[in-house]
Amino acid sequence: INQQVMNHLKNGDYIGVYSPLDGLDVSHVGIVVRHDEQVWFRNASSLAANRKVVDTPFMEYMHSRPGIVVLRAE
Repeated sequence: INQQVMNHLKNGDYIGVYSPLDGLDVSHVGIVVRHDEQVWFRNASSLAANRKVVDTPFMEYMHSRPGIVVLRAE
């Protein structure tokens, strides 16, 4: 994910984290939140430390992910 992709993401976009596994399109989903000139990935975390909805800096979360699928509701 590069800066050009980041520039096109809008508040409220649905994000699917791409999965390379056969038969599985995405492994996790969340929503883009733009706030205070930052882009966040809002998602329901199943980590034992969280187990709640969390906002994570978008690029930090996606750093080790293979890619994304974006859905923008009209």
